[in-house]
Amino acid sequence: MKNKLISLFIAAGVSPVFALASSAEFLQNGFGAKSAGLGNAYGVVVSDPSALYWNPAGLAQIYSEKRITQTVDTARGGDNLAGDDAEFNKLLEDQNTKGTPDSKTVEITERSMQTQLNTSGSMLSNGRLLYFGGVGLTVGNGAIGAGYGGSRVSAIKTYDASGVSTGDAFAMSHVAYIGYGWGAGPLRLGISGFALREDLSGSTVNGGGINVGAQMVVLPPLLAVAADIKNLAFVDKRSGSGFKDVGKLDTLFSFSMQIQAPPPNSNFKLILGFTANLDKPAGDGVNLNMGLAYGFNRYMYAMLGLNGSKPAIGFGVNLGKTFQLAVSANRDVLGKEFQYFGELNFSF
Repeated sequence: MKNKLISLFIAAGVSPVFALASSAEFLQNGFGAKSAGLGNAYGVVVSDPSALYWNPAGLAQIYSEKRITQTVDTARGGDNLAGDDAEFNKLLEDQNTKGTPDSKTVEITERSMQTQLNTSGSMLSNGRLLYFGGVGLTVGNGAIGAGYGGSRVSAIKTYDASGVSTGDAFAMSHVAYIGYGWGAGPLRLGISGFALREDLSGSTVNGGGINVGAQMVVLPPLLAVAADIKNLAFVDKRSGSGFKDVGKLDTLFSFSMQIQAPPPNSNFKLILGFTANLDKPAGDGVNLNMGLAYGFNRYMYAMLGLNGSKPAIGFGVNLGKTFQLAVSANRDVLGKEFQYFGELNFSF
């Protein structure tokens, strides 16, 4: 949010109540174990309902593939063999075919419906909790998604303007997302919107925002790029004692690219990117994001990440495309405590 003092004070364990502005740290840091393990360089590879935050274009990857085998047997003359006409050749375009001059067997790959369920939880420093749950469903050449998440902060030490302790405060945040991603060929586009409510020691903050993004496969499967803008256009509306102003949400721009090593080392993936606060370029500057993923086999992989100055490590398990599990850990903003992340994703 426009006043980020809360993030710094919570990390340190103290917070003057007059500076309390927002506990919705996920608007800056996001959800999930895979994203944390890859140093938040995640917008180019996200392909599950958490794309509602990271890059809504990733929703377009929520689909499965169905292969249909069809044999076409047509009586033709010697001068007009099966498969010579333009309509038949169009049918075979970009498909696997085999057969004889009198018939051909065509294997067609079609996009089919898939549902994904994604859930994650995080234990951050100083007892902060972060959680998210979302669902995505294939619709046409894209997918729709909806999700709910938030954070809980308890026992924040508060002080008045003279430095006298006023006891403990709490902060809870709730956010609801809805979005759509569309894809055609190498390009995917997406948009999501969210509504936010926070309870800050008896006061409330209400707000919203829009996220837009794109993913593009430049050189399949070796190179892909992505860009997204978060918290676009909307404002937060505050009410309650000490919360009478209206302030704009910080707008974040992220860029990332995935570089996959060519065979025989294609189990290596390097992800590079950055995040910039468009509202505070002088104060926040540009935060570098980097992730490295190594697949031991088709079922297990490891992650190393660097988000600014925060290193991260993670591990993941894939059971086909049906069940995915990831866990990761990184250091907090002060480098004093470890933070832990867990994530589950189901596809059916």
